[in-house]
Amino acid sequence: MERFYIVNIIINNREKAYRHVNELLHDFAEDIRLRVGYPLPEENAAIILLVVKANNDVLGSLTGKLGQLENVEVKTLPLK
Repeated sequence: MERFYIVNIIINNREKAYRHVNELLHDFAEDIRLRVGYPLPEENAAIILLVVKANNDVLGSLTGKLGQLENVEVKTLPLK
């Protein structure tokens, strides 16, 4: 069953991780309903907020792959 989720992604080193995050998000583009990015160039960091509509398997795959990337933190919140 598909549900809506909010996925918060914190990138702690844009130079090393941003390209990899973007590639993964491109792979899951059909499940992403909204993407908002906030770069923090002075801290070499970025915050990305996603609204995703997916089942548990797809969400787990996305967040699991993101969580395996170095310098990336992921938090997920289901919407009712």
